[in-house]
Amino acid sequence: MLIVPMLLASTGAVAAAAVMATAQNATTPTNATRQDEGLHSLMVKAGKLYFGTSTDVRYFDDAPYQALVSNKNMFGMITAENSMKWSAVQTSPDKYSFGDADQIVARAKANGQQMRCHTLVYTQLPSFGMTFPPS
Repeated sequence: MLIVPMLLASTGAVAAAAVMATAQNATTPTNATRQDEGLHSLMVKAGKLYFGTSTDVRYFDDAPYQALVSNKNMFGMITAENSMKWSAVQTSPDKYSFGDADQIVARAKANGQQMRCHTLVYTQLPSFGMTFPPS
């Protein structure tokens, strides 16, 4: 599961274990409908603004993963992994594509989750972005 390494790095093994336990039980009838408590709701009760995770459109077909990620009480904020980075949004100097980013925003909005852009400029630069000044 892709969420665990990020959680281990940012919140510790206890939170990662909680996510793994929830993910493993997400498809059972008793847990599939229980959306009232999760990491985000517990963090908000503790006075934090949110607890979130990252996802991307390539995971939209993974139903167990999406059941967990779309649980607003588990994750109150979503960050796009790559769909909002420069190389994904602007594939050539005159061509922009926000399709994947828009899909992630729409899904977060439909689930009542906050949305956060990861980073616009990162190591994944478009090939034309490597030439300065631009030709």
